[in-house]
Amino acid sequence: VMSMYALLRSSQTPPTEEQIEESLAGNLCRCTGYRPIVDAFRVFAKTNDALYVDISSLSLQEGEVVCPSTGKPCSCGSKTVNDIDTSDQSICTTRHKPTSYSEVDGSTYTDKELIFPPELLLRKLTPLNLSGSGGLKWYRPLTLKHVLELKEKYPNAKLLIGNTEVGIEMRLKKMRYQVLISVTHVPELNMLNVKEDGIEIGAAVRLTELLNLFREVATQRPAHETSACKAFIEQLKWFAGTQIKNVASVGGNVCTASPISDLNPLWMAARAKFRIINSSGNVRNTLAENFFLGYRKVDLAGDEILLSIFLPWTRPFEFVKEFKQAHRREDDIAIVNAGMRVCLEEKGEEWVVSDASFAYGGVAPLSLCANKTKEFLIGKKWNQIVLQNALNVLQTDIVLKEDAPGGMVEFR
Repeated sequence: VMSMYALLRSSQTPPTEEQIEESLAGNLCRCTGYRPIVDAFRVFAKTNDALYVDISSLSLQEGEVVCPSTGKPCSCGSKTVNDIDTSDQSICTTRHKPTSYSEVDGSTYTDKELIFPPELLLRKLTPLNLSGSGGLKWYRPLTLKHVLELKEKYPNAKLLIGNTEVGIEMRLKKMRYQVLISVTHVPELNMLNVKEDGIEIGAAVRLTELLNLFREVATQRPAHETSACKAFIEQLKWFAGTQIKNVASVGGNVCTASPISDLNPLWMAARAKFRIINSSGNVRNTLAENFFLGYRKVDLAGDEILLSIFLPWTRPFEFVKEFKQAHRREDDIAIVNAGMRVCLEEKGEEWVVSDASFAYGGVAPLSLCANKTKEFLIGKKWNQIVLQNALNVLQTDIVLKEDAPGGMVEFR
């Protein structure tokens, strides 16, 4: 109900079928099978009745109605109760007409009460410095300069945005952090800049904002430039529910450095660059494929933070594709995932691989590049034989030991 309400409250127009399913994706329900929930939600959407009430296939004749007992056309509804044997349970006694969901048109509901106290929206933001039990310190800086000063003073401080990872660590894993820094309101970390050569994404940008931007540029930019954007759109569908994507950040997912991160292999494959800034204000760039050093270990010094990510547009005849295999399609961590990119060059009447990249998650303590496979493919003609040979190289490139953490070695 809360997911339905949030979507309807934030929608300027009746939601589509896809938006309905996406908004409910974060809810797992074992008792209903989802059908009545989705049907109830469709009242508010512009949908075709035939999707869930198959009246069109009944071919009703004039004077016929739908029998509530059999669901098939009949004319018995025109009779009175006295004319028929009511002991026959297969005969209907009341006239039932097909009901269209448009008769309960939720899209006409325009009155919307306030969902958030306006006093809080209008309240002027101020830096916060709070103390908790056990010596815990919690800061909310409003400028990048203040963030860097705090990182210089507290090199081991944890940066927070959505708290989807640190919160779990502290509550369920009983981990203790002495200093927490919330960077949700720092402008430089929330930027989204569409440039001529790509997109610059602030580290604090929420995943929902990122998804919306990718969808926007995919419709506005030339198709060949947005192959990576489309791969991210598809991967983000299965990343998590809407509630999590609304608060989880790009930088938080990157710097957590989970070996089964759904997005990190794509950043690596898509030639993304990470911009890193230290307490002195010096900025350096590193390729995503060089950023991950080990299990939950990244290329950041104690006084450094991830400032932004730069995702270049894909080039003509360059293709990026995502992959994720999990126990459950939605709301589940990956068993194996991948980001794959290949760039083709036309030579005569044949296509040759001019560049490629393959990154995998769930096969090592960190997201891993298949460099031998990349080297094998570059310069080769693009055909089925080469692809099959590349798969053979991949088996020697990515090797899982029999006792690898997570099990399911043969399957992976």
